[in-house]
Amino acid sequence: MTMPVRPLIYLLLICLPTAGSANQKTVSDAAHQLTLALTQVKKAPDDRNVQERYLEAFPQTYKSFLELFDLDHPLYDGHDYVETLYSLAGSHALEVGGLLVQLSKDAHYGGDAPSYLQNATATFGSQHIEIFLALLKQLPAGKQAHLITFLADVENHQAYQEYQLIIDHLKALSEQTVARKFEAARSKRSRQPHD
Repeated sequence: MTMPVRPLIYLLLICLPTAGSANQKTVSDAAHQLTLALTQVKKAPDDRNVQERYLEAFPQTYKSFLELFDLDHPLYDGHDYVETLYSLAGSHALEVGGLLVQLSKDAHYGGDAPSYLQNATATFGSQHIEIFLALLKQLPAGKQAHLITFLADVENHQAYQEYQLIIDHLKALSEQTVARKFEAARSKRSRQPHD
């Protein structure tokens, strides 16, 4: 038995706002949990359990990252959150690196939170090259290329030493092929007009 079209449309119109409010509640809950975790890290920065809770509360996908930190979203800007994430690399290098690579493999350059993510990922790569390289190599080729392009997407490479350090460290590890991918992405970006 099929439902007539008109009642089906009314039913959809009633359900759509409910689905949207459920998503808003999920985002609101995630924002609350991350804010609470940030507060705890600031109170007890050396507590490994607190650090792990922060890593668990941090968005695990780029989509969820934007749902929290993009313009007009609950935690717009995200500077303190991304900076705190990166600060945990000293005691949780693999976890932080994994999260940065996971987020950056789908990221697109933009102001504020995406730029902080880009900087944190490039800094991580320049300071933890072996972990960064291992994580990068685990990605499919298309995601590797996307992450490298995301990191290369800056207006002034002269002021972007972290990117050059990644290349230098890759060459020191005899990873010439990967280093050339970074150089090619930078060269391509430098030929594009700057906004």
